[in-house]
Amino acid sequence: MRHFLTKLRVWLPPPLILVLFLIADAFTAIPRFTFGAVTIVISALLASVSLAMILHTAWQMRKKRTTLNPLHAEKSTTLVTGGCYAWSRNPIYLGMSGLQLAFSLYVGSLIGILAAPLFILVVARLHIDFEEEQLRKHFGPEWIRYEQRVRRWL
Repeated sequence: MRHFLTKLRVWLPPPLILVLFLIADAFTAIPRFTFGAVTIVISALLASVSLAMILHTAWQMRKKRTTLNPLHAEKSTTLVTGGCYAWSRNPIYLGMSGLQLAFSLYVGSLIGILAAPLFILVVARLHIDFEEEQLRKHFGPEWIRYEQRVRRWL
């Protein structure tokens, strides 16, 4: 089973999982589930905050010269704990889930809105569990203290 999950992680990197969910949202869109300008404003705000979180987190990782590749968490050179990482251990994935939810709202995909927790579950099982295991091995007590202090999502 572990070998299968490892292959699945490679075949389904987080950005691809997001794209697949967005495509499903588009196919299940029912415009009558939107509320005009209200939907547009809420979707735009959620997408803006989510994108800002993703970009800020990527910038933090670059600044600390550590890997952004979730398939190689063992190559991390620094445990980043500031900025968005001070309140979420997975701000990029949190931002991606926000983008998925914002798009679902925008296109009127009730199934997409209801599937937002499924997106979180898929990313958690395929990527986060593995990444956190690698970080625990790599950073030891430093990771354990961080993990106890900061929640996985919010």
